[in-house]
Amino acid sequence: MKQIVVISGKGGTGKTVITASFASLAKNKVMVDCDVDAADLYLLLHPTIKETYEFVGKVAKIDQDKCNQCGKCQEACRFEGINKINNHFVVDPIACENCGVCR
Repeated sequence: MKQIVVISGKGGTGKTVITASFASLAKNKVMVDCDVDAADLYLLLHPTIKETYEFVGKVAKIDQDKCNQCGKCQEACRFEGINKINNHFVVDPIACENCGVCR
């Protein structure tokens, strides 16, 4: 069995298109799209999906008892994952990448 793995941290470089091209050449194949933000390989291949698994990464949490509402966490978050709602800072679990800058 041969394995081909395509990885990168840069979006928009054509990894999915190249991967789909390789997949179309293979006869017996197992395809796994582990992209955490946009797993779009199925759009090109139209596969029969046999199994799916929900994966959830870690999400930051603000301890409201310790938070002094200074806003430093919101300023530091480059993913815009911290918002002020009803005078309390809260983490947006969709935007949070658990980078740790708010700790």
